[in-house]
Amino acid sequence: MAKKAKKNKEKKTNDERILDQHHIEYEEASFEWLTRGQSALEEANAQGVDPKSILKTIVLQANKDPKDYVVVCLPIEYEIDLKLVAQELGKKQVHLADNKNLINITGYIHGANTPIGINVRKGFPIYFDERIKDQTMISVSAGKVGRSVRLKQTDLVDLVKGKYIKVEK
Repeated sequence: MAKKAKKNKEKKTNDERILDQHHIEYEEASFEWLTRGQSALEEANAQGVDPKSILKTIVLQANKDPKDYVVVCLPIEYEIDLKLVAQELGKKQVHLADNKNLINITGYIHGANTPIGINVRKGFPIYFDERIKDQTMISVSAGKVGRSVRLKQTDLVDLVKGKYIKVEK
């Protein structure tokens, strides 16, 4: 019986393994918003989760340099001001990285990008919307579409050596 139960349990993602290696406590969460045709914001509201605590991960390319990528994480209900982010980072300009090429850039497909794996594997700098400082717990992708981890905001920022910036006026 124990073997059957083990087979039914969903396999950990590499990002969950990274958290385990660093002894960081987290909760696994799965979201079915894509299969239901909802937005992530609608799913958060339906589950009673504060949308300010669920972060989206945006990969940006700076100065049109194919080797200068940065990652910005912000709550799903907010937008990103690219000019402000460029100014905050001291870059001439930033733009969204090519979605079709994300797997080659970050190792993840669109919708699965996560600051955990991108920082640990690729070493990209990670920036967080300064408004998340008020959140004790936050959720980010676990490296698989529809799968998230919920953990202490400070644990995530410390793990990826993140910095806080303004991302929207």
